Formats: sequence, C-alpha cells, structure tokens
Amino acid sequence: MATKTWKIEKDLCRCCHGEGAFNNLAEPRTFLDKVEVYSDMLRECLDIDIPPVPGELCAITYTICNACIARLRDACNFKKQVQDCEQRFMTLYYKNAIQGLKPATKVKEEIEVSIEHAQSDTDADIVLKKEDEDDDDDNHFLGGDDDDGMSDDDLPIKPPKQSVSTMKTRPKPKPKPKAPPVVKKLKPPPKPKKAEPKPAKEKKGKYADEFTFTKKPDGGTEYACKHCQSVFRSNNSYVQHYRQVHLKERPKLRACHLCDVKVPGYMRAFHMEQHGLPAPTCGSCGKKFAYPHQVLRHQKTFHMGEKNFVCTTCNFKFSTNYDLKNHEKTHSSHKPFSCEYCNKTFRWKKSLKTHVMIHLGVKNHACAVCKAAFVQQSSLKYHMAKKHPENPNLY
Repeated sequence: MATKTWKIEKDLCRCCHGEGAFNNLAEPRTFLDKVEVYSDMLRECLDIDIPPVPGELCAITYTICNACIARLRDACNFKKQVQDCEQRFMTLYYKNAIQGLKPATKVKEEIEVSIEHAQSDTDADIVLKKEDEDDDDDNHFLGGDDDDGMSDDDLPIKPPKQSVSTMKTRPKPKPKPKAPPVVKKLKPPPKPKKAEPKPAKEKKGKYADEFTFTKKPDGGTEYACKHCQSVFRSNNSYVQHYRQVHLKERPKLRACHLCDVKVPGYMRAFHMEQHGLPAPTCGSCGKKFAYPHQVLRHQKTFHMGEKNFVCTTCNFKFSTNYDLKNHEKTHSSHKPFSCEYCNKTFRWKKSLKTHVMIHLGVKNHACAVCKAAFVQQSSLKYHMAKKHPENPNLY
C-alpha cells in the first residue's frame, strides 16, 4: 500500500484539519471581556487533551479555526447552562420549594339507595294473602295451571321492598357521663446543665504522631516535623517527606514494557528515549520534560509570556502562584523561621539552614587554590575576587 504524504502549507486546525491562518490553542484570547484558552476549554468541557507535537510542526499544527472556536464556545456555554440549572433545581428541591399542580377531582352525585329490612310475621301474612289473590286472577286469565303441573304457588315468594320511612328506629343510647378531668401536676423546671468541654478530636492519619500542626492567621495549617523541624503546607507533603527522608522509603518504580528496567515515574519518559520514543519536548527551544503538561506550562510561561498572577502591593506579575506567594513574603515583616541557637529569625528557610551551618562549623565551599573553606558560596566568591583575581574561571 502506497503511503500518502501530507504537506501543510499554512496553520492546521487540530479539530477539523482545515488549513489557514488560525489561533494558537494555548494562547489566551479575549472574547466579550472574558479570557479564553481553547486547550483548557477542550479539556474542561469535552475532556479532550490535545498535546503539541515536538519539532518544526509544533507552531503550525497547534492551532484552531474560527468555526471550531464558535462550536467549542457554544458547547462550553451549554454545559455551564445545564450545570447552573441542575444546581438551582436541586437547591430548590431540597428546600421543598418546588410544588406541582394537582388535577381537580370530580365529585360524583350520590345515588339514593333503598334499604331492605326483614319484615315481621304479620306483614308477611298480609303480603302472602295479596299475592294469592293476584295469582288467582292471573290463573283465571291465563287459563289454569301450566302443562308441567307447577303453579305459581310453588314459586318462592320475594318480600316487597320497604321504604326508609317505615323503618323502625332504635332509640339512641344515652351518653355516658364523662370522667372529671385529671389535673396534672406541673413539674419543676429542670436545672441548667453545666456546659462540658467537648473532647478534642483525635488527629487522623498513619503518621499523625510524628508532626505538630499550627493554624496560620489566614486560615491555613502548617505541619512541622518533630524530627527535623521542617515545615510543610499540606499533610500530603509532610507524609512524603517523612516516608522518604526518615523512613528511607523511596518512590515506587515503574516497569518498562519494552525491557526489564524499573525507573521512577519522573524518569520514565527519559528512559523511553533509549527505545526510540522521544520525551515530551518543546518545539520552540527543544527542552525536554517528564510529562506533557509541563511542556504546555513551559510554553505559556517562557515563550508566550503568560503571567496571570499579579501582586496587589506592587502590581508585579508572575507566571505561577508559587512565585507570587514567595514574592508577597518580601512585603511582609513576618519571619517564621528562627534559629534555635541565637533566636535570630529569617524570612526564608534556606537562609536559616545557611545560618545554622555557621553555628555548627560546616564549611562546604572550599577554595581550589589555597584550600580555604567557607560556609556560604558568596563568601567564597568574595574570597576568590580579592585573593585570586587571576583565576576568574574557578568561581
């Protein structure tokens, strides 16, 4: 079977394979004062992830046409409409605020029914006599008895219906005298119970006894390790630290389906390159990453200059929320990290570690010329500039 070559001269829409001058999927666009990122809209609305391909085709094949943009926008609006309507319906339903109109019930007219009652012996005798007379008259006109020898006297006699007015009414029973009401004795009001303090909830988790937690002013929680005083912002980060650092449990290794080698998850993409499968790579600068979502984040940050996180104090923009949080610490006088030897406080954890090395006498930065050792790398650079200016390449 002959292979067909696909030559792309212009931008390619990844949704309909149309060619033209289109918009980038990862580039933010403003529509009706609303920022849209089409790759994110495809992922959130349709659960479709379109990754960029590495190499020269990255820029021209990671686009979308205007017709597909309109259809994608309609799908996102419809999804939001359904979600809002469903949320409002369930809210009103659980509040019993939805009532249905019941159909009007038709009232049927009552039919008068005559009630048959047992007759007394005297009434039955009068009725029998009247029927005998009537039977005689009938036999006279009909010409005597029937051929089979049965007369009308042999037939069973039905008592006539009696009107409701002839009914004998029973006397109503006399009402029984009511018992005198029992007067209930009022109980004295209960004494107010003393509010007992609620027992504190036990900390849940497999390693709950290995750390202490404190509430921050902004409502968050900090987790401090009891072994090394390291501070973490989430319980998951602490558990990972405790298992890998103190319990020496390394991350699980993933097996390669092409060979018998097992590597960590973040190294799997680089290992697969040995089998000819390229790792996720940026098409603009050729940088390689472990996961495809890191390529998109890299392209938005470094190549497109996307910076959506703004400092409220100095209006400085950042590409990630983590960088913004670190920057906001420079505007605050709060220094949470304190030295256990001299009680000096620091804003950054790295600064505290460097300061503690001074107390412990740990000097990891040594001069390659005179073997003088220093705690900080900046001290080593200053030493090289003053004592050995002829060797600028050594620092």
